[in-house]
Amino acid sequence: MKFQLNKIKLWFKNNSEPKVYEFQPNKVNVITGGATKGKTSFMSIIDYCLLSNKSRIVEKTINENVEWYSIDFNINERNFFIARKSGNSGSVSAEVFFSDKNEIVDIPVPNITIEELKDILNKEFLIDDSGDLYLANYKSISYRYFLLLNSISADIIINSTNYFDKAYYEIDSDEALREIFLMAIGVDKMLNIKNRKKLEELNSQIATVTRKINKERRAKENIELSLRSLFTECKENNLLDVDFEFKGEEAIDVVSKIISEYVALADNEKTFNKLDNLNKDKRKINRQINSIEKFKKEVYDYNRNLNNYTDSLKPIEYISENYNEIIKSHEVLIFIKELEASLLQIKDSYTKSDFKTFTYQDQLDKFKEELNKVQTEIDTLPKIKATVSNEASKYILIGTLKSKLNQIINDKNNVVYTDNKILETYTKEVYKLEDIINDIDSSKHIMGDELDSSIKRNYNLINSMPEYNDYEIRFSLDDMNLKLKKPDQLFEIETTGSSSNYMFLHLCFYLGLHEHMIKVSEEHVPRFLFIDQPSFPYYSGEGAKVKNDDKTKLMDAFNLLNKFMKYIVEELKSDFQIFMVEHAPKEYWEKNNLEYFHTVAEFTDGVGLIPHYAVKENN
Repeated sequence: MKFQLNKIKLWFKNNSEPKVYEFQPNKVNVITGGATKGKTSFMSIIDYCLLSNKSRIVEKTINENVEWYSIDFNINERNFFIARKSGNSGSVSAEVFFSDKNEIVDIPVPNITIEELKDILNKEFLIDDSGDLYLANYKSISYRYFLLLNSISADIIINSTNYFDKAYYEIDSDEALREIFLMAIGVDKMLNIKNRKKLEELNSQIATVTRKINKERRAKENIELSLRSLFTECKENNLLDVDFEFKGEEAIDVVSKIISEYVALADNEKTFNKLDNLNKDKRKINRQINSIEKFKKEVYDYNRNLNNYTDSLKPIEYISENYNEIIKSHEVLIFIKELEASLLQIKDSYTKSDFKTFTYQDQLDKFKEELNKVQTEIDTLPKIKATVSNEASKYILIGTLKSKLNQIINDKNNVVYTDNKILETYTKEVYKLEDIINDIDSSKHIMGDELDSSIKRNYNLINSMPEYNDYEIRFSLDDMNLKLKKPDQLFEIETTGSSSNYMFLHLCFYLGLHEHMIKVSEEHVPRFLFIDQPSFPYYSGEGAKVKNDDKTKLMDAFNLLNKFMKYIVEELKSDFQIFMVEHAPKEYWEKNNLEYFHTVAEFTDGVGLIPHYAVKENN
């Protein structure tokens, strides 16, 4: 996708003159200078104005002094201007100004919402605007995900395995990263992803409907088995002729008719039930009578025992009255006195006891009267036929059959049968989608080879990895990183040994990637690349000098960038921009006549992203 950054403009909180940084098309636009001058914030400002959800702009000196950030850029020959108010302490602002009329803006005034502007940018990046296109992480596809391929940040430039700053662009899934990458290199298309996900949904719906139909089929089979069992039970109990044919659900009517006929013949059953209830009453009354008779006997025995105790008192009374003549021992006399006292107490208890006359005779008579009435009613009932016990068993059986039949009917009514036409409709839609979905496996192979070819073309331009000159290089879609292999070896090497080598591999990958995307006319990824300090492996700190050998390697990296730009502009007749922040001074590219390098700003001698006049006095 054609993209050209024209300007970055900053408005300051002290109302001083805004600062403008201009960029040239088809150039390596370099911001050079020492540490802590705000170089890396250039990419953070671009990302912030492209509506990131997080602000990575340094708060100290930069954000605390800037009121508005803005970028002026072109997409496919159309000019856009986006200004976004600075946030507070790492937060982002929802206040945004937007213009696509190539107008001069003195002071931005909010005129659009974040979501409205994202919709506009999604359309310019040719992102499907239906809102139903999702990545593997279930997030809607956005132009912001493709910006991942426009940046070699300081966090990844010398990383041995990681080639993508997923955290910066909030991509939390390797599968989502792979989907974005496959679209970028021409393997997959948004419509293809959309149709593929729709196919997955349809297959899931087909599976759900199929499970439901199978469940309904099993329920129907179980109902038929239960009905057949009920039918057989009727035959075994002579309620149906053994030759009577079972005809599926018609058996429900047959068994229902049998039950109805037996209910109509309920005279014997009524007599039997009444007799059964009367006999229950009779047994209950007999139990009550027996209980009273038993209690009556116990009262009689109790009274008899008390009377015996009274008779036992008479000898003791005689002895007590004549003890002077009979007993000479004082101890025996004391025992006789205590025994006499005990027997007198028993006599007194018997005299006061209610059990002497306690008989429950009235209650007993009442129960016997009730028993006679029940027996009389039993005697007046019609005589039950001799076959009553068989008939009673049959009625019990009929009750059981009726319960089972009701359960079968209830189960049958609860089964809601799914129309097979639904399954047919889903299946037809699946066939249609399968016909239009492109097979990405073959595309992976073709586009993968073409990508590797572009990476290899750039890899062959460097001189700083001589020990790997004859190695084969390829990008692994499985591991999402570069692999090196010696031609006569079976396995790829795991490490290349130095941060300098990894820096070169990252450059070769990203340059090859963008070269490939230009060749296949990729339409979602802007044609620019931000590179954060290729000199990173060679600078050990502020004020440190680069060794001569490292200078040669760094110059090799700059030459690679220059040759890349020359190839894109002069041979492919296309447009591209590189934005690079660097510690290395501009003499590297100016004295070596790197014609595609352009110095945007040089932050030396105290100069930084924020000019001195824009810094608040209390800072």
